[in-house]
Amino acid sequence: MGFGVMQAPLIELTVTSAPAFGITTSGRSAAAMPIRGSRNHRQSTAPSQPAHRACAIVAGTARSGKTALVDALIRRAAGPIDGGDAWVVFRHGERADAWAYVPGRREPRPFPERSAVKGPVRPARRIEVAHPSPLLKRVSLIDTPGSGGLDPVTAEISLDAAAEGLGLLFVVDAAAPLGRADLDLLAAAADRLERIAFVLTRIDQHDEWPEMLAANRALLAARGPRLATAPWFPVSLDPASTFGVAELRHQLEAWADERAAAGTRVGGVAAATVSATGDGWQELLDREIRARRLAAVERVSIDLATIHVRCVQELGSGKGCPELPRVLDRQLHALSVRSSRQLRIDTREVIDTVFGALLDTPPDEVVLARIATAARRTVDNGRDDGRDRDRALLVTTTSGVASLAGAGALDSLSATGTGPEDGQVLSPLGVGLNAGSYAMWQPRTGPGGPPKLPDKKDCRRWLQHALREIEVELGHEIGERYAELRQALSIIAGDAVDHGVLLA
Repeated sequence: MGFGVMQAPLIELTVTSAPAFGITTSGRSAAAMPIRGSRNHRQSTAPSQPAHRACAIVAGTARSGKTALVDALIRRAAGPIDGGDAWVVFRHGERADAWAYVPGRREPRPFPERSAVKGPVRPARRIEVAHPSPLLKRVSLIDTPGSGGLDPVTAEISLDAAAEGLGLLFVVDAAAPLGRADLDLLAAAADRLERIAFVLTRIDQHDEWPEMLAANRALLAARGPRLATAPWFPVSLDPASTFGVAELRHQLEAWADERAAAGTRVGGVAAATVSATGDGWQELLDREIRARRLAAVERVSIDLATIHVRCVQELGSGKGCPELPRVLDRQLHALSVRSSRQLRIDTREVIDTVFGALLDTPPDEVVLARIATAARRTVDNGRDDGRDRDRALLVTTTSGVASLAGAGALDSLSATGTGPEDGQVLSPLGVGLNAGSYAMWQPRTGPGGPPKLPDKKDCRRWLQHALREIEVELGHEIGERYAELRQALSIIAGDAVDHGVLLA
């Protein structure tokens, strides 16, 4: 089957509101199948994992004081963490420690890692910092990369993580109003997120902060009621006299309480009976899976063509070949997040469509959750063939794509490391660059002469072939996941038809 402009033959590789400054705002039964263990690939000394969704994303404007805010919230006195483009995840630990999760490695490494290797190395996607903060027992905090600016890649990954987590803390410097890019991001956040709160930092350095707060709230009000009513927390982060941090800490704990309470609610029907007869549900399932698989492959093809254009532009107008690996890896990170999100959406919609036609009454949230849990058990039970379907795809120096199996390998490509979402049936997709791809395009120092720069034509050829290989391998991965979904739902629906009632 062709995949458009990126087609190439496959190369086989061995390898709320709280007061602050007086301001307030408002075969066999699927149900009996065993379930997979959770993330036992981790080293025992790595940070322990809280509940999946108990994390808040800390994002914001450039140089807004995000990291200083996190340090104040958890009472951390250590200096800033130089993680480059890595996402920094703060989790609870009995002692202070830090670990780097690097694509291509199945286990985390101590951070910073002392190494004799000179020159460019494969940077971490994620750094996890353990700290004995009481707040971190309730909520993990995820600091977005860089100095605070939200480029499109960081913005997309931030929104996806916040949608799965508790919500978004958006940090704004009291010296500058929100920019258009920030407002566009926040408008998108208002459509996707249940919880958003704003933090105005450095109020101790700017006497005019109340006017800036009013101006920012007016800008947000023009973007819709969700943003207009979101709470604001003016804070001072001076270590000698922090102000407003305690109120923000209480807000995060309230978010965690809300999520915990929502998870304990019980409702829905006790039994879901079957009304459909014949094999119509099977034809519907096959049609839904086929259409969504083809659409997913087509989206990947279009995304990779766009990534190709962006990388070629970087080669021509940016820092050239030495910067190509960083730009490409970030784009592939966003592609992985986008494709994995679509897998979750498609799974939910296929379950809703097929079982809506099969059952007497349309399935409510409780029934849908039961089916998703049973589907995941069925998928995991089908993995007893000795093949690990959790696989990370890594671009190599030969412009091929190697597959590294294991949940640890896939986890090393995650920005958040928060594990599978509740109700997630299929493994996420993960693509990145291996270590060699970062070193191969760096200037070479010749004997007695200036550094020799790589040829841009070679860079473009490598890039084009690598993207073709990614397209082929991702197409295979997507096909396998939709096949797993079809098989799992076929078993669950077949059991329901045979017994006249949903057994999941």
